[in-house]
Amino acid sequence: MRAWLFQDSRQRTKLGEKCPWSVGWYDQAGRKRSKKIGAKSTAEKYRRRVEGELALGLAEGPKRKRWADFRERFMETVVALKAAGTAAAYADALDNFERLAKPVYMDAITTETIDTYRARRSRERRRTTAKAGSEAAKRNTAKVSPATVNKELRHLRGALRKAYKWGLISRAPDVEMLREPERDPFYIDDATFTALYNACDTMKRPAAQAYAADDWWRALFCFAYMTGWRIGEILDLRRDDVDLETGIATVDADSTKGRRTARVELHPVVVDHLRAIADFSQFVFDWPYHERLLWSDFDDLKKAAELNFPGAFHRFRFGFANANVDHLDADVLQRLMRHQDAQTTRRYINAAERMKRAGTADRLHVPANLKVTAG
Repeated sequence: MRAWLFQDSRQRTKLGEKCPWSVGWYDQAGRKRSKKIGAKSTAEKYRRRVEGELALGLAEGPKRKRWADFRERFMETVVALKAAGTAAAYADALDNFERLAKPVYMDAITTETIDTYRARRSRERRRTTAKAGSEAAKRNTAKVSPATVNKELRHLRGALRKAYKWGLISRAPDVEMLREPERDPFYIDDATFTALYNACDTMKRPAAQAYAADDWWRALFCFAYMTGWRIGEILDLRRDDVDLETGIATVDADSTKGRRTARVELHPVVVDHLRAIADFSQFVFDWPYHERLLWSDFDDLKKAAELNFPGAFHRFRFGFANANVDHLDADVLQRLMRHQDAQTTRRYINAAERMKRAGTADRLHVPANLKVTAG
């Protein structure tokens, strides 16, 4: 490998014979490097020194950090400690980023790289395993939703911030989110809850000896609707963590999404439903089948109740938020739902239905001449 002497053309035009000499060379990573020296004789000595170091492999310069190495380390030391669902979300986000942005070196990932990935991902179509021509397949021909893209961007942003903390990049690129459509969410209300509750007598699972399957489903619906717990937290609830005498239920932080212990005072109605399914199993809501069957049975129950709404058990959580938003302080509701950010709790509220319940339209100002028309 050789080094060379040169003078900056603009500096030579300005300084003439007094222009300093510089030494240029390519390091082992193939990056062009240079250093301004001064006198030509001194620069010649430095050139020979650089060539010697290059021959001995001592002038490599800083090695560029590879994306593949960072991802492997990030998945092993950070993502592996997270919940299974979160770890899967990180893996999907990084997979899509690799597929569309094709990163090689960490220092090459810039804000422009993120913007390019966001644009390409937004133009993609949803992937589906549904049978061709089915209704599910038709629904999945739409483009990837902004919410999905933003979810992946949040995980990518978290990964790049960790790379910055590890000193692998000089600064974390800016990550701008897509604007998501603001829609009032569907939630289970009292009427929907009643229809589901009454249809529980059609259920055959779980087939336990101590209680009937319909008692299990009614207790599950009652607990979900009146506590706002996530379905995973409910299924992880152990009998040792429920005191039916005091009406207190606690779920360990390891079973919650935000790694926060959930402790709630149960309503007497909920306690009565839990007594109906008391037995000697380890879990309060013991489900000795594959988890997919739970969702499949819930779909069958919706059909039996002649209901058709999107989603499944999480709609009870939406229902809890909307049923109590007018009765509880905002900070209390946020704490009961264990949201770290109040904005997250607000996303659960159907603003249109709330205004309707409050009679907002009836309290709006009406011009005098229109009051006569209305009369």
